[in-house]
Amino acid sequence: MDNNDAEETAESNLSLDDKMELNRQNEARMEEIERDIKQQALTSDRVPIFELDQQYKDEAGSDSNFRAGVAVLKQHYSYIRMVRGDGNCYYRAFLYSLVERILEQQQNPQHASSAKVEGERIVSWLKKESWDFVLANGYDEMTIEMFHDAIVELLERVTSGQTKLEDFHLEMNAENGTSDYCTWYMRVITAAHLKSDPGRFLPFIEQPGLDVQQFCRREVEPMGKECEMLQALALAEAFGVKVQIEYLDGHELVNGRIAQHTVGAENAAIHLTLLYRPGHYDILYPISG
Repeated sequence: MDNNDAEETAESNLSLDDKMELNRQNEARMEEIERDIKQQALTSDRVPIFELDQQYKDEAGSDSNFRAGVAVLKQHYSYIRMVRGDGNCYYRAFLYSLVERILEQQQNPQHASSAKVEGERIVSWLKKESWDFVLANGYDEMTIEMFHDAIVELLERVTSGQTKLEDFHLEMNAENGTSDYCTWYMRVITAAHLKSDPGRFLPFIEQPGLDVQQFCRREVEPMGKECEMLQALALAEAFGVKVQIEYLDGHELVNGRIAQHTVGAENAAIHLTLLYRPGHYDILYPISG
């Protein structure tokens, strides 16, 4: 008998009152976890990468593979920006990093012109092509209009130079605000991208028995659903950007490096770098030349 069978047998022997008490305790624990999550900033300030190192040193029972992975990250990255672990972290990290890249490049004389061109391309695509695309893939105009308008308006302000990084950071940390609205529209874009080519994406759905439509309804569209590699690929392809993901997942190093995956267009003008830890994404900042 394995542990799960033993737990099920023990629970089946409980009285009704004991079962009700166990359910109450489980619900209380879930509420406590949710409160802890909501105390986290939606997106933190940049913090030195060694704070991640300290986290695993302080964590009882932390796997040595995680600590070895952090040591590798410290060789290549200087800062990390933490994202709230509420199941929406990939989408929040993607958007924050995308906007931050555009804003920073606008301030660099060598990249200002290309940043303007790329920002305008994304705004134009969001405004017209993405809208037509999601409607063509079955989404209702009245349901998604306010979410579409929120992300278009944000990127228009960013591209036109009307938004500074400090103001953007505050906006992205407002509860039930722009970050949530943009996240939901990015989920719709992701789902529409998957639905547009079901034959290509179906073999990569890990949940048995689900077709692409069902997968999107269950795993992509609802807020709070964690992002798998399939969604990461679809969102990067839809936006036309390149996303490099470093995997700090407890596996042993290979040739002195942790696993790394890249999604999106290899020749994209904007490159984003994210950190994956089991069930979670944050933003990484490479060490400057």
